[in-house]
Amino acid sequence: MELIRIKDIVKTYNTGSLQFAVLNKVSLSIQQGEFIAIMGASGSGKSTLLQILGLLDGFDSGSYLLFGEEIASKTPDQLSDLRASKLGFIFQQFHLLSRTDALFNVSLPSLYSSIEAPEKLAFSLLQKVGLEDRSHHKPNELSGGQQQRVAIARALFNSPGILFADEPTGNLDSKSKIEIMNELKKLHSEGKTIIMVTHEPEMAEFCDRVIHFSDGKIVREEKRSKPKKESFEIHPSPKRRNTSEIIFKSLQTALRTLLANRARSFLSALGILFGVAAVIAVMALGEGAKKSIEDQFSSMGSNLLMVRTGGSRSGGVSMEAGAVARIDLSDVEAIHKKLNGIVNISGTVNGRAQAVYLNRNWNTMIMGVQPGYGVLRNMLPANGRFFTEKENSDRNLVALIGQTVVRELFGDTEPVGKYIKLNRIHFKVIGVLPEKGSGGFRDQDDIVLVPMQTALRRVLNRDSIDGIEMELSESVDRDIFSSDLKSILHQRHNTNETMGNLFQIMSMADIQSAVSETSKTMSSLLIGIAAISLIVGGIGIMNIMLVSVKERTREIGLRKALGARNNDIRIQFLIESVMVSLIGGAVGVFVGVAAIYFLQEFAGWTAIISPFSLGVSLFFSTATGIIFGWWPAELASKLSPITALRYE
Repeated sequence: MELIRIKDIVKTYNTGSLQFAVLNKVSLSIQQGEFIAIMGASGSGKSTLLQILGLLDGFDSGSYLLFGEEIASKTPDQLSDLRASKLGFIFQQFHLLSRTDALFNVSLPSLYSSIEAPEKLAFSLLQKVGLEDRSHHKPNELSGGQQQRVAIARALFNSPGILFADEPTGNLDSKSKIEIMNELKKLHSEGKTIIMVTHEPEMAEFCDRVIHFSDGKIVREEKRSKPKKESFEIHPSPKRRNTSEIIFKSLQTALRTLLANRARSFLSALGILFGVAAVIAVMALGEGAKKSIEDQFSSMGSNLLMVRTGGSRSGGVSMEAGAVARIDLSDVEAIHKKLNGIVNISGTVNGRAQAVYLNRNWNTMIMGVQPGYGVLRNMLPANGRFFTEKENSDRNLVALIGQTVVRELFGDTEPVGKYIKLNRIHFKVIGVLPEKGSGGFRDQDDIVLVPMQTALRRVLNRDSIDGIEMELSESVDRDIFSSDLKSILHQRHNTNETMGNLFQIMSMADIQSAVSETSKTMSSLLIGIAAISLIVGGIGIMNIMLVSVKERTREIGLRKALGARNNDIRIQFLIESVMVSLIGGAVGVFVGVAAIYFLQEFAGWTAIISPFSLGVSLFFSTATGIIFGWWPAELASKLSPITALRYE
């Protein structure tokens, strides 16, 4: 049975502007069961012919029939499938993976061919070549002859119809040469078709047909014996693995590769690690800041409207240029009577006071308010009580103090019922205000509340107030209400809009929205800065993967010789890139969470870690591995088998 027929095969190489003919219209027929030696001087073209016959290299013109099929019409993937199922290769340089043992090297073709119990088969093949006791030794622990026997076992893994051997004894000592040739002779006696390139006449003595090559042509043939036809047998070709199986196998191989290069893999993952940790920390701090803002505004009261006075641009009916509009308690009463939808209302007046208790003193803010202020601002004390309208109208010397004032003046002493001095005036503490925390540039707990009339007449000596605060019902339209409110104030003070922004009306909802938007912008900016770390990490991974492609070029050629398609190589390197990114991302998640807990415990920052932020971080670390690993993977996939195998 004819396995190979080539006719007028031409192969040329370009060397600069010159063309060099390696094969010049070579024709040859090879029958099943033959053991053929191709001999010739260096540069005669014998190795090139073997590589073309083994589908590792292409040709310029001519015809090549392999198992009755024209090779010129085959796609690269079809050629890979033929190499995986029909052909076996024994290389002069052995081409064993240095970081894996003999058993794995022999079973390497199982990455692309579906074979049951590949390790069991690999071990039986090692037994066949007499290396069962060296199955878990790495190549550097084997002699040259043993390495070549491992390569022979690997070539037999898929039960190929044809074995190609390129100078299989070229790097061996005399004893090992004879051992290898006896192995090949034994395989030939079992029915294998073997095509061997050699330059040693004594090795050709083992063959039954010798083809002499010179200057790219067959110059002579010698036939020494005829193959035994009764020994001929071609085993069924193994099926190619589907993509999911190849991905699973590639995952195992990638893990093995990364473990073999632990230090480099760790350094590659560092950029992703810091990027993911930074993204998680920033997102958690952003969520914490958002929650703190919401809590602070919630503690200030709901649907709150505030009125403050501003300055005039020009002189008016009753105001000089540059004067400031003044409001008083009568404005509060008028607004409450004329406008509907007010749930609670209070005037406010502010000042500074020196608070003294026994031998302690503290400069704090004193604020005069009306009785409705406690409900309005969610400031009803849990310890003690708020003052009444009667205490306000009677100008009683009673006060409610914030948590900061409690700490500074009383420490662990119960303050309710005690007397403090405010600007040398004795006040009885009737309540402790609930804790509010820091709001912007001011500590909201560093405050003393006193009745409005007491503040105006007995502490600050003023007639006007600083502002009005009111809580509106949910049904009120704030825009319409604000317009009506301004109209009343202008009417009462004989002013108008042309005089400037005399009355500033602010909605707590608008302030909260503005602060939240600012916080969101800052968070986005910080996340963007943190994402730069991911990009830098991705560039690092791409650099390492490019180095890996260079280092493993021969391995890529070997894998293609064993049947790997371009996409299989691409998947292999992409998986390695993604695994580095995922490892960096997973460790980065741990570091980010640890950093957040550290900031919460020791810095007192508010942070909220959400599953969403963890998922986003892992997603982007994976995407980084794919994006930055694609180019190196693409370069690896496009290497031709013979170019990769020849790489120095």
